[in-house]
Amino acid sequence: MRLTVRTLLAWRDHMLSEADQRDLDEKVLTHVAAQEIEQRIERVLGNLDMPSPQVDATGLSASANSMAEFLDNALPEDYLGPFESNCIESDVQLCEAAECHHLLSELLGQQGLIEGLPLNECQMLVKLTEAKTSLLSGQEGQATDIDNARSMRVELDAIDAESNTQTSQGVVGLREKKKHFAPAAIIIAVALLILLLSAFGFQLFSTFGNSHIQQQVAQQPSSTDLSMQVTDEDPKVIATPRHATDIKKSLEKLPGKEAGEPAVEQSVSGAIIVKPRVPEGTETPKSTQSIPVQKESAYPMVGTTAAANPSMVSSARVSQGTAMAIGVPSGSVLNVPAASLETKSGTSGMDSDNTSLNIEEPVLGFLESDANIGWAAVLHRNRLTDRGELDGWLALPTESILGVYEEIQVPPGLSPVLDVGGVTVRMKPRTHAVFKLDSLQKPRIELLFGSIIIRSGNNTDQIGIAAGGLNGIILSGLSGSVTINVSRTPDNILSARQTKQSQVARIIAQEKPVLWRQTQPGGLAVARPLRGVPEEFQLAPKEILEWSEISPLEASRRIVDSLPPWAVSSRSLSRLEKSASEALAEAITQPDPLLKSLIELSDSSRIENRIIAAETLALLGWYEQVIELLAASPRPGPGPSAELWMQLERESIPPALADKTLAMAVKKSLRDHVNPEEGDALVGLATRTLDSESFDVQITKLIDFLEDENIIFRRYAIQWLRELFEESASDAAKYRADWNEKQLAEGSDWWRKRYQQGLLRRRSL
Repeated sequence: MRLTVRTLLAWRDHMLSEADQRDLDEKVLTHVAAQEIEQRIERVLGNLDMPSPQVDATGLSASANSMAEFLDNALPEDYLGPFESNCIESDVQLCEAAECHHLLSELLGQQGLIEGLPLNECQMLVKLTEAKTSLLSGQEGQATDIDNARSMRVELDAIDAESNTQTSQGVVGLREKKKHFAPAAIIIAVALLILLLSAFGFQLFSTFGNSHIQQQVAQQPSSTDLSMQVTDEDPKVIATPRHATDIKKSLEKLPGKEAGEPAVEQSVSGAIIVKPRVPEGTETPKSTQSIPVQKESAYPMVGTTAAANPSMVSSARVSQGTAMAIGVPSGSVLNVPAASLETKSGTSGMDSDNTSLNIEEPVLGFLESDANIGWAAVLHRNRLTDRGELDGWLALPTESILGVYEEIQVPPGLSPVLDVGGVTVRMKPRTHAVFKLDSLQKPRIELLFGSIIIRSGNNTDQIGIAAGGLNGIILSGLSGSVTINVSRTPDNILSARQTKQSQVARIIAQEKPVLWRQTQPGGLAVARPLRGVPEEFQLAPKEILEWSEISPLEASRRIVDSLPPWAVSSRSLSRLEKSASEALAEAITQPDPLLKSLIELSDSSRIENRIIAAETLALLGWYEQVIELLAASPRPGPGPSAELWMQLERESIPPALADKTLAMAVKKSLRDHVNPEEGDALVGLATRTLDSESFDVQITKLIDFLEDENIIFRRYAIQWLRELFEESASDAAKYRADWNEKQLAEGSDWWRKRYQQGLLRRRSL
């Protein structure tokens, strides 16, 4: 069987016979082009951002008739090749063909959904089709087809309206017969009205008789904490056990407690919980995933270093889908995303007098404190963020609410904890992830890079995961830690500098078995599971589920003796690292623009503050400050020492060069920092790709750079030489990039003589 787009679609949707399916399985595994098309089909399916083809388009590739004939295997042979070529070249056409083919295959697999038209409707449709065909026999084209279909639809609607008119005439006769019963109905209605008025009068008497209870409740002190409870069909009181009995008695005495009336209840701290009336027309979200709510809160203001609130694991739970103010103390307000707040002032936006909370905004979770430094912040953007400065990234402080779509990057030195639908998620430094609701309105984490560790107090909690090619849902087992990692392999720095890495995704169950089910990226049932693993299976403790970009259609499982480094919790920070992380958190939560705050921190008098600010800017694609530090003079001047220089270069430059998009930005920054004629040489040093005819010429150039007047060239040259050749402690003392001119000449001569005499020993690769 030939490998075509149509056969690939039929193979993917399991529409072929077993023999043909096996035959195509073998062909796809050995055919690189077929694998690429299969990967594109998987990528475009479910992509909500993909535009739809125009309905009234013309031409072979754009006409809806061509797509229908292709799917119906009725497209002429002469047109089949060009049409498939267009599908291969256009993601829009490929997505249309794949989506339509998938829907048709699903429909054919469920015969109960296919119901035939009644005989009279079939005859009517055939007559209309024949009439229109004879009328438009001399006309062709997509517009004619659309007009034909619309006119047929109008005539069918007219026939339906005529039949409804005949039915209504029979109803009129029945109405005439019922006229004689009108007087009796009026008498009965008057009697019922008198009974209702009597009951209403008794209710008013009861209300005024117990009015002293309402007055006592209304006179509670207004300085206590206010909490807004979820307005659901089954409202619940959040209270401590010692207050439960008193509250119950008070509520029983309150008259007129009906559905839809605002009720007054006592909160945990003795304050009043006011449950506002739900506005008419407000739709209650279908999802009822529960999220934790703290019983006691102490939310710090943005820009302060107040102590963060403890864990929310043992807190009360309320239904998801309504924004809440949770016990906010006097003088502070809950931090919510920009889409949920309307501020009257243009400053920090955290003044409780100038902030109004949008109670209809759904809540995905909360950002808790950093385990190492306490109060901190991360960088986030959501769908409503203005993609302007730094591509729309903003600071999200600790104790903030997560909207229904949050893209988060963790700066270096921070390790925040998020509560997503009751599941605790710890993010490691430099981790990039998207938190959202999937197509089934369930919480889902899309890990783009880095590591996260998730855990829940309830073993039956579920959460969706998308990591590389691993798309699925954890059905159970979250009472033990589960680590998800997305990184690049091989992990050596040389491969990263030369963009020779491929993406790899891993999931490991640390202490307890985890039940995993494969899904599509959006959360729907998977059409074609990854080969090598079942659609639903259990990961044993210390068993790794792994996917690689090299073989994107399959996955593997293996058990390890000990946890790999990416699965271990973050290490404790040193005093300097902790101080720099606190300075970074304080800087990015200032009311000033994020870029301005980070640049000011990069000019700090403390070198650790400058480095962490430059690394954060590099995460966001801004490399000017990184290159400035790499090209700065050594101590006692403003530049970093040799150890800090190597750390900054290792954490910023190779990860950027490994990404094709970021590589362009960092190369531009390198070229802009030196003279035009030196730009290519500096990029070659950073990427380890100096243009040279032989290895000997390359080494000679590197040794010559050891005497360059620009320190960034000297540092890159000695760094590359030490990666190529083994060096003892005494050899390392023969050269330093921050020496004076005379010492630099002596050090470069030592390297030149050692290489010429063949005394330098190459490192094993």
